[in-house]
Amino acid sequence: MLAGKPKRQDKIITTYEPMTKAEVIAAQRAWAKYVTEQDVENLLGLYDFGSPDEPLLFKPTLADVIRLDREGARSYFVGGNPDYPHDDGFLKRGWKSVEFQSAAGPILKAGGLGYKDMGHYTFVDGDGNATRADYTFAYHKLNGQVLISLHHSSLTWLPPVAD
Repeated sequence: MLAGKPKRQDKIITTYEPMTKAEVIAAQRAWAKYVTEQDVENLLGLYDFGSPDEPLLFKPTLADVIRLDREGARSYFVGGNPDYPHDDGFLKRGWKSVEFQSAAGPILKAGGLGYKDMGHYTFVDGDGNATRADYTFAYHKLNGQVLISLHHSSLTWLPPVAD
């Protein structure tokens, strides 16, 4: 039996599938692993790039441009794309660990065929320097794989310290 709202992708109709919170957490762990391993191919494999009518929505941490496709996401992670001249390659920063700190989730979305999550994640480089960012992710499952359909990230705002 098919569950969920049909999605048209390259003239093939696919269907969102039920998933569990544990599967979403496993996808987050895989994302962190691929970031620390600088494995761009497997990292990109965690995203659903969708179609022109329903593209990936990706606003990376250290970028001012929202990405809607695989080429834009790849450029953010590894750089070298003249269409994104400010991309230096997020993976090239040599992150040694990534820790997700969810505010309250992942939370099952209405209809039960997706999850959303928001919180902070901390990236630690080889010198032990930590960079904390705020994130929002949305996930759905297609063809047995949990995929990211929305990814927004920005540096955490910290109030000024009083003298």
